[in-house]
Amino acid sequence: MFEAIVLWLHILAAVVFVGPQVFLVAVALPALRTIEDVRVRQRVISSVTRGFGSLGGAALGVLVVTGLYNYMKASDNGFLDYKRYFITLQIKLTLVAVVVVLTILHGAVLGRRLQRLQTEGASEADLAQARQWSMIASIATLAASIAILLCAAILGSIWSKMGGIR
Repeated sequence: MFEAIVLWLHILAAVVFVGPQVFLVAVALPALRTIEDVRVRQRVISSVTRGFGSLGGAALGVLVVTGLYNYMKASDNGFLDYKRYFITLQIKLTLVAVVVVLTILHGAVLGRRLQRLQTEGASEADLAQARQWSMIASIATLAASIAILLCAAILGSIWSKMGGIR
């Protein structure tokens, strides 16, 4: 039962991490950009993204901890001996590293820079460039996160445990 709870927590954390990313990119940020008062728009976007940062950071922490447990169980069960499973897991782990780095870069560097520029009343050109880098990091994180979900589905399939031992 413990293994099922850990897997459920892993899936729940993935939903909590990826779902809001999709919502932010597809719905919230485009809607918030329609707010005409620049100061109000900046405050609301800052509040929304700060809240997402806290939620996403916590979910990412749960994903890493439960992922480590799942890795140990896969090793104990001999799944790492299957070539397809092993390769898919390595791709997933690489993507996880990319997501962690992008998340830290986005939150600690790009997001703070954008907030600083807004506070200082920077030019629209500087703000637009900072927003563009922030959006690139967000979309790259979302794309990598979706690819991680695909890898997870493959790892859970019978296909990953076929094809012989490596």
